[in-house]
Amino acid sequence: MDILRLRKNQEFSKIKLKSAISRLYSKYYASGYFQVSINHEYEFVEASKVVITIKINEGKRALISNIEFDGDIILDSLIYIMPKKLPIAYSDEFINTIENKIYYLYYNNGYPFVRLERDTSFLNDSLLIFKEKIAAGKRILIKSIKIENNRSVRDGIFYKEITIRPNEYFNYDKISESSQRLYSLRLFSSVDYRIQDDSILIFSVNEVPQRYLETNAGFTYPYFLNLSILLGHLNIFGNAQNAEIELSGLFSYKNNRVLLNDRSFTINYRERYFLDRKNLLLSSNLIYNKYGQVGEFSDYGKIEEFSLFSEIIRQFSRYFYSAFGMSLKRSITLGYEESRFILSFSQRAFYDDRNNYLDATRGFNLSLSILEAFGQARFIKLSEIYSKYFYSFALRIRMGQIFGSNIPYSEKFFLGGEGSVRGYLNNSIGESFDNLQPASNHFINGNFEYRWRFNSIFAIVFFYDFAITSNEFLKLFNSKLYSGYGIGFRFYVNLIPLRFDIALNPNSKILPKDLFLYFGIGNMF
Repeated sequence: MDILRLRKNQEFSKIKLKSAISRLYSKYYASGYFQVSINHEYEFVEASKVVITIKINEGKRALISNIEFDGDIILDSLIYIMPKKLPIAYSDEFINTIENKIYYLYYNNGYPFVRLERDTSFLNDSLLIFKEKIAAGKRILIKSIKIENNRSVRDGIFYKEITIRPNEYFNYDKISESSQRLYSLRLFSSVDYRIQDDSILIFSVNEVPQRYLETNAGFTYPYFLNLSILLGHLNIFGNAQNAEIELSGLFSYKNNRVLLNDRSFTINYRERYFLDRKNLLLSSNLIYNKYGQVGEFSDYGKIEEFSLFSEIIRQFSRYFYSAFGMSLKRSITLGYEESRFILSFSQRAFYDDRNNYLDATRGFNLSLSILEAFGQARFIKLSEIYSKYFYSFALRIRMGQIFGSNIPYSEKFFLGGEGSVRGYLNNSIGESFDNLQPASNHFINGNFEYRWRFNSIFAIVFFYDFAITSNEFLKLFNSKLYSGYGIGFRFYVNLIPLRFDIALNPNSKILPKDLFLYFGIGNMF
């Protein structure tokens, strides 16, 4: 038994044995075996070997025949925390659950200083009555709310995010939600609260530096190295606005030459409170991209884009958002298509209740979007993403469709490699034509991972990725299946996983030549 903490070939100690027996008694008492008797003996069979014998007589397990409340029984809701059927087997876990429900009930009804005192009385050798004495303490009416230690953040920002109001009774759920909303602003390293003079709710914060520099790198063998650098400023105008400048490039190595295949320059601006509305966000981007034809010396087939994109996001709840966007884009496929101006409007909705964005173990993420383009190209573009996380299992399904005539090459879907199907070169999956990188009008992409977490710093991941693509929707399910699989390793630094994946595909024949290696920060999805 692990609770004994005694192992074979371990140095014998009477003190360790006595502690093990004491822990064993505590284990049985916590499960309601109050009449348990435990006898132990040890015998030296050789000069350096000891045989330990432990005999246990459990006795009868105690049953709770009734639960009684005493003291400040001021909430009728206490009746709802009673178990539906009595008697019930005694256990500390069950008692702790009852007490946690009582604390939660009182905390959310204005009693933050409630105290509990438990007692039991036996009716016979197996039946007992459990009694809980409640000292509610003073009921706290919040008369005012104050902010402490804020230097550069306006008080108005706090009051937009704080959900509890003056002249309301103390409510743990509302105060906890307020703390989480404040922390999500990314303006504070910590958010705490306390009650002063039995009437003043004080939120104490520690502000983070408003200017920040972030770098990121991803590596794929063979050929590719992705580097990015981002310079940002939080709270740039004092009302939680955020501005960023980002540079990124994808480098490849071919014929003893280093090529800059993809490059991107982006200016981001975000308004947390657009039009001074609490749950209305504005996101705007000015973007220059040049990408495509990875590993080729010529610019033929590369896509060059200048775009201005703005999106208004409406937050309906903690997890559900919808957004309306508008984009003006100038796009050209060098040597293949002439420059086009594309005006588009988009609508998307997304729900996200993941418990951790970088390393989720519970929850799901659903995103649906539709885009309609006008100007020198007319088409409708749909996108659907569903991700599900259940402890060690992670699943993602992505789908995309484009309907229209004369669809620009730059608007098609590109798959393969990091982010879609591991085990293939970047942008190598799709319909091939005119010596361009493969692309398609319709696709389904699936990713499955089993994440085997050994401890707080290391995990092994087994993964399988697949995709099907077609330029005709009705032929999608009859198209070729692309699949990749492999094993990955995760090394956790400050709770952030560093990802190292090894992938291959069914056509991989020569090892290690046909292996694909991926390195990045955070999980792929």
